[in-house]
Amino acid sequence: MIDILKTEIEELIGRKINNRGDCEYLSNAIFDSMSIDISFNTLRRIYGLLPATKPNISTLNILAEFLGYNNFFHFSQTYHYKERIQLSEVIYQAIKENNDEQIINIVNNSKNIPNNFLSLIIILVRELLHNEKYLLIVRIFNLKSLDLNSFSYFEVLRIGNSIGLLLQAKTKVDTMIFNNEKFLDFVYMTFVDYSNLNNYYGDVSEIISSNKHRADITIFSKSILEFRNFLNNKSFNHIDLDIIYKKKLHPILSGRLLALKLLATTSYETIDVIKTYHTSIKEKSNLLDHYFELFTTSILLKNIDLMRFLIHNISIQIRFYHQRIHVNSFNLMCLFYYKLSGDLENQNCTTDSFNLSDCLSSYRDFMNILWHTYQFSATTDNSEKKKIKSTYLELSEELAYPFFSESFLQNYFIESHLD
Repeated sequence: MIDILKTEIEELIGRKINNRGDCEYLSNAIFDSMSIDISFNTLRRIYGLLPATKPNISTLNILAEFLGYNNFFHFSQTYHYKERIQLSEVIYQAIKENNDEQIINIVNNSKNIPNNFLSLIIILVRELLHNEKYLLIVRIFNLKSLDLNSFSYFEVLRIGNSIGLLLQAKTKVDTMIFNNEKFLDFVYMTFVDYSNLNNYYGDVSEIISSNKHRADITIFSKSILEFRNFLNNKSFNHIDLDIIYKKKLHPILSGRLLALKLLATTSYETIDVIKTYHTSIKEKSNLLDHYFELFTTSILLKNIDLMRFLIHNISIQIRFYHQRIHVNSFNLMCLFYYKLSGDLENQNCTTDSFNLSDCLSSYRDFMNILWHTYQFSATTDNSEKKKIKSTYLELSEELAYPFFSESFLQNYFIESHLD
């Protein structure tokens, strides 16, 4: 951003800053314009004509004000906004002209500008989905510039969640994009839509599980369908869930398979299963990722022993930005645990630790129904209980999962977790 600032200043004064005389000229121009004296030696360091030091923010603010901005932060924000607007215009024009090759070139030429590249992919794919240009979407995801390994997990989340929200709103999507494994990596396996297992997301999972894909994709899609069976109070089909010990899987996928295994396990065997799994991963540093799915699974099972094990064996240390979502889910489980175990002191201390807005958008309705289950029991105000129950029943009807019955809401903290 500083390099861009320097370039715009050169454009403003109409000359390159290549020597001491140029820096003196700029220093005088700033003084004449703003009555602020900035040393030409400071400018020489900024432009690399003297050994560089990190520019002081006050100096950057002066240079930004010289360009007409409030400060350096204002310049940075405004510049990125302009870039996004220009990028959008280029994309819209290329799509309007049906110029597929220009779009491919835009993608390839933007890879080296990380912030712009993420925005480009999101804007472009969302626009192509809107215009039903599925073949071009497949071409884009096949490009080398969209190699999954060149993105951080947070970047993949950003792309997947942004595109997934649009898929959620579409009534019909060509299935060809669900045959593209890179699209599945970025979108399907990232935007895990727990709100629509009985709708489009479940339908897509059926398509994917019946096609030939990588083992982890096939296992993932089948696990989604089995979780749907659980929420619909249906029996499970067989999946070789011991693969979590045999293959190297993404930690969250591994945790999801373990969660499914626990859903099909009798309560008295649960701790043996979790201890075996914990032994196999306890030396790893990303336990939050491995256990993310189990936080909600323990709530669904109403298994206080599982909750206790997770609370006592996980050190809550956020190493990556996406893990704040995992901690939020962990905090909700803690609320259920303290309520079930009658630990009023810790329950009160934890009440404000869960925030629905910190849930993944694809999980939000699902988490909301669990949150209302807790709130219904936690409040003693009858009027408030009535409101919570009404919202819960509306959510239950929208999700259409028989598991979330009125009885689940009213009796969760009354019936024993071993029932």
